[in-house]
Amino acid sequence: MMTQIGVLAFGPAPTKCMCHQGQRRESRGMRSFFALLFVIVTVDGMQGQCPVANSEEDLPPPLPTVASSTRQGEPRLPESGFLSNTFYASAYFGFVMDLPIPVDGHRIMMPLMPQGQHALLALGFQEGHRTGTLVVTASEPNNFFPEMSDEERKAEFQAWAKSQAPTRHPILPPDWLTRTGKFYHIAKHKGDMTTVQYWTFIKNYLIRVKVASNDASFLHKSKEAVNGIKFYCAQEDGTLINEAGKVVPTPGEGYQGPTIPTSIVDTALSDKPALEQIVRGDIAPGTYHNDEIGMTYTYPVTWDASKGEPDPPAKDDAAQRRRDVLDACSLTLLRLTPPPAESTNAGGRVITLRAIDQTCLGLPAPASVTDHFGAEELGAYLTMLGATGELRSASVASREGHVFAEYSGVLGGHAESQPLGHRQNEAVAVTRHRKLLLVWSWVASNAAGLRAMPKTSVSFEDAPPIDLVPAAMVTKR
Repeated sequence: MMTQIGVLAFGPAPTKCMCHQGQRRESRGMRSFFALLFVIVTVDGMQGQCPVANSEEDLPPPLPTVASSTRQGEPRLPESGFLSNTFYASAYFGFVMDLPIPVDGHRIMMPLMPQGQHALLALGFQEGHRTGTLVVTASEPNNFFPEMSDEERKAEFQAWAKSQAPTRHPILPPDWLTRTGKFYHIAKHKGDMTTVQYWTFIKNYLIRVKVASNDASFLHKSKEAVNGIKFYCAQEDGTLINEAGKVVPTPGEGYQGPTIPTSIVDTALSDKPALEQIVRGDIAPGTYHNDEIGMTYTYPVTWDASKGEPDPPAKDDAAQRRRDVLDACSLTLLRLTPPPAESTNAGGRVITLRAIDQTCLGLPAPASVTDHFGAEELGAYLTMLGATGELRSASVASREGHVFAEYSGVLGGHAESQPLGHRQNEAVAVTRHRKLLLVWSWVASNAAGLRAMPKTSVSFEDAPPIDLVPAAMVTKR
């Protein structure tokens, strides 16, 4: 299963190892360079533009789009790209790179990015004491500029170029020119760990590649990968073309980064589609029924049913953003607890049913019983979003025509005053129905509590009921 990592900060590194020592020479040659570019633009306005792609070239596979029950298709995003086992291409920023390690077995799930930050790629490994990560991100400009026409770009460039008379305070070039075509880097060392940050500007975004490792071979391969990055012209249809107007091959599948794209998160937070699109359904003793979803769920009549309870305060802004996103695209339909007579020996048992708009956040799901990768990927997203605890194992089963992803894991964390903390066992089952992911969670204080959970069942439309037995999910691990 993909491993979660914490939010990686990219603040200034306290080091004197400022690599790329030609900056001073570049600044002295900046005026002459842009004077030459000014002549080129003045003589022929098309020279500085990306060439037109040859329409007869073979095109790469289409980029993934979002077709949601609550939102329509998504445009190309900063996270849009292509990923194979050895290759990454950014369809938005127009660069390609060979990877220092294979993607298989090394993909990392990242937390939701803050507003204005975009996660493009994350890989990592741990082999004994050897460890390493490579994370590629993009930061939006502080003063975002609107899209400009060719005439507007030319006029702004000419106005800037005319201002470049000798002065002690040179005027910076227009933001859209800050595509350096090369990566600068800075390194720092702490213990046996080396962290190198590479950066450049594309489309006025700050592109950063952060490599952290105690393995010299991984650091060297990552350096070669960054040095080998090639820059091309990104087209609106997701293709990349070179200076000759030829389409650049982009092997692999459409990819939207190692977490949910930032604009999708921001849209979900703004629209809150779950509040209008997901119906809560009706609760009766021993039965939950929802006509809009087309399901009936039965459980012991003696168990108490409610529609959830308030969450405790979030520990920080990142946790609050994650919770708000989950609430915007999902709804707790049912929460079951043992009857009061059993409360003293219930072992903290709780059953929860949640409905998630799958495409509201572009979540993956297994397409068949053989799609174990899809199940693992979905489990990683559910864990990252806080919809479940930490899911540690996954399997896929088919029941009455429905594909179920089933998991076991733990819920809770270490308390500061208790060395072992308070952790609960959890079993989870997920299936897709009517564009929704239905997530059942069974929680108990220990494995014995899970095995003691009562049998429940769900039926979709007029199909036979499907038994949901958490003990069986845990036993077959």
